[in-house]
Amino acid sequence: MIHELLIVVAVAAVLVILWRQHRVSFVDELGIEGDLIWIDEGRHTKPFFNGAFKVFGKPDALYRTRAGVVAVEYKSRNGPVFDSDVTQAFCAALAARGEGYRVTQVLIKTSAVQKSFKLPTSDKALFDRIQPAVFNARQAKFGYAVPSRPEIKKCRSCGFRGNCDHSAA
Repeated sequence: MIHELLIVVAVAAVLVILWRQHRVSFVDELGIEGDLIWIDEGRHTKPFFNGAFKVFGKPDALYRTRAGVVAVEYKSRNGPVFDSDVTQAFCAALAARGEGYRVTQVLIKTSAVQKSFKLPTSDKALFDRIQPAVFNARQAKFGYAVPSRPEIKKCRSCGFRGNCDHSAA
């Protein structure tokens, strides 16, 4: 009986060690010391919603750290982080806050760069940072014309460049 119990304890210890090694190697790649607590698994993953500010969004992943929750946004391009990426990530963080996640930081990673942003502690202050973009998105949703800011580097990779009157490319 004791012999079998020792075997179970030894197997459990080996599994814990292997799990921690795998987790740490993945976390080290991003530079986040924490535990993965949520991941976007695609279209069937419901977005978060912040009822106070009426915004939806979903980060690609959430990590719990000592300082709070870090929202991660991956971009597959081999280029810089754009202002629109920051706005999208901030909106997703605000939406996650509406569902109880205390998001304190956003990390945006492209193939070329990785940028981290500390978020305001107040939801109102965070919303104020993205409010102009939220307003424009709501206007566009209801069919109103919204300002465009074409840039050659963005237009080259835009999926709508063939249909756009404002294309800089």
